Amino acid sequence: MKKEFEPLFTGFNIGSVTFRNRIAMSPMGTHNDGPRGELTDSQYKYYEDRARGGCGLIIMEGQQVTNKTEPWLFHYKVVDTEEQMQCWAKVAERIHAHGSKMALQLCCGLGKNAFNYGDEGAIKSASAIPSFYRPDVLCEPLTVEEIHDIVGCFGRAANRALRAEVDMIVIHTHAGYMMDQFMSSQWNHRTDEYGGTFENRMRFLHEAYDAIRKNAPGIPVIAQLALEHKYEGGRTVEEGIQIAKYVEKMGVDGIMVDVGAYENKQWTCPSPYQGDAAMLYAAKILRKEVSVPILNVGTYTPETAAKAVADGDIDIAVIGRGLIADPDFANKLREGREEDIRPCLSCNSYCVKRLHQNRTITCAVNARAAHEIDYPMDKAERVRKIAVVGGGPGGLEAARVAALRGHNVTVYEKSDTLGGQLIFAGEPPFKNRIRAYREWQIRQIKKLPNVSVVYNKTITADSKELADADEIVVAIGASPLVPPIKGIDLPNVAEVTAAHADPSLIKGDKIVITGGGMSGCDCALELAMAGKDVTIVEMLDGLGLKEIINNRIAMLEKLNTYGVKQLVKTKVVSITPEGVMVENENGTQLLEADTVISAFGMRSRRSEADAIFAKYPFARMVGDCVSVGQIGEAVRAGFFAGWSFH
Repeated sequence: MKKEFEPLFTGFNIGSVTFRNRIAMSPMGTHNDGPRGELTDSQYKYYEDRARGGCGLIIMEGQQVTNKTEPWLFHYKVVDTEEQMQCWAKVAERIHAHGSKMALQLCCGLGKNAFNYGDEGAIKSASAIPSFYRPDVLCEPLTVEEIHDIVGCFGRAANRALRAEVDMIVIHTHAGYMMDQFMSSQWNHRTDEYGGTFENRMRFLHEAYDAIRKNAPGIPVIAQLALEHKYEGGRTVEEGIQIAKYVEKMGVDGIMVDVGAYENKQWTCPSPYQGDAAMLYAAKILRKEVSVPILNVGTYTPETAAKAVADGDIDIAVIGRGLIADPDFANKLREGREEDIRPCLSCNSYCVKRLHQNRTITCAVNARAAHEIDYPMDKAERVRKIAVVGGGPGGLEAARVAALRGHNVTVYEKSDTLGGQLIFAGEPPFKNRIRAYREWQIRQIKKLPNVSVVYNKTITADSKELADADEIVVAIGASPLVPPIKGIDLPNVAEVTAAHADPSLIKGDKIVITGGGMSGCDCALELAMAGKDVTIVEMLDGLGLKEIINNRIAMLEKLNTYGVKQLVKTKVVSITPEGVMVENENGTQLLEADTVISAFGMRSRRSEADAIFAKYPFARMVGDCVSVGQIGEAVRAGFFAGWSFH
């Protein structure tokens, strides 16, 4: 183990519980429950793998104490029953078998943030406030009797946790969910004993806490709090400190702190635009205000987590998506194999987006995540000779997985380097995770003795290399889309990937980027951060419209922070030596530019792939050569191709 990571591997106590290291798994919904809300074999395996992977504390996804607060929970018939306890006991046993500790995050619902599926019955909240996903629908305030019933649910859940041998309880009071809606004046408009004054707004939490303590004596209890909500009208840092001091006095054994609410969704699951250790600042603030242990979440890397512990800013680093991406995160660090940790992209494409599609989560770079049972990595029945055409993310994943299953793989790459579109996508400084993932892929390929790479080799349907292969994976990617716009071939125009490859193509300080997809926006932000005067021109009515909302909001905020001018609903008419002629509702105008960057997207190399498929119909086509998409689509298609060869 490198010395810099040693702080993460010192023992630590919270109450009566001793943890083997300072790495905890964040509670993240998998949406992998059974039809009645019971835990499934897939969930047991998912959590067990992270415990086996060396994590010191596994905090399970939010466990509901009641199914009566919102429509999507009504079918969760095992909630508040002995069957739910039996599920918890089974998880606890599997986690404990590997030396990890287990915490339950107890939750009484999402309240106004209830998912936008299931419309039978009312959505409950503290007050009659609009539902987040259906603003035309007002929530129904919980009655005092219903609050008392939920407090009883917390007590029963705690007692069941005690009997299930759970080590710790975390009360879900953050992110603007139900309990937070009671605690926060912007959502709590009540005039009874559960509203109005600060103490009244905290009453529901205090009663739930007392019920937990009464029914589960000896189990440490943690409160998960948002220090601030990060939107105008939401909780301020000062209010967050007041709440933290209140719960410390209430008697909690620790505070897990984060920031954000749905009203500024980029903070509920941060994107690359917020950077690494994005919420550490909240822990630093609380460290000066309370004396209980501090747990902190938010885009930690091994380096930032170790430093935060070493500096005394946090006691435990709570890692979420990083442990979805690599369940062996902790063991690899402890064993000095940090270069083998598969980096999380913070892309939110499969771990967050799928929740809103009413689907089980998974991961852009780890297709087995939450599906470990479905895709075992045992050895194939027969060793095969596999040709992978293309060394981009999809091709490399296909090669890696096929090789791990025992096949002999040759990757044919037309250029002199691996990575495909990741080379360009990882250029902006805020896309360091894409760079890290590309480097990880290349390292893993080099470490596999049954994978060889042939560089500077173009493969066609007539190539003899394909005739010799038992199986073929075609992952030849896409090429830049260059529309027939007058002047697009002028010397003052640079295609966006070429500009990344050769920054000398970008001349002067006034830059116009034609195309407001993510590649154009990322290029604009990178140049603006370097001090350039940048304008984006986009024909649609918004920028980055295909991106998940968490990432898009963060990206737009950054563009605004760095003064990038944005012209939407604007068509590029032509390009001249002086700049770009554009047309919108205000007429036609010239946007002066020293350099014009063409970022109209990519065009699939489908015809070339189809030619190979026509001759070898058993070939598997993956990634952008099928349909231009995001990194995760290519990687996952590569995984399934490589895994399928039995």
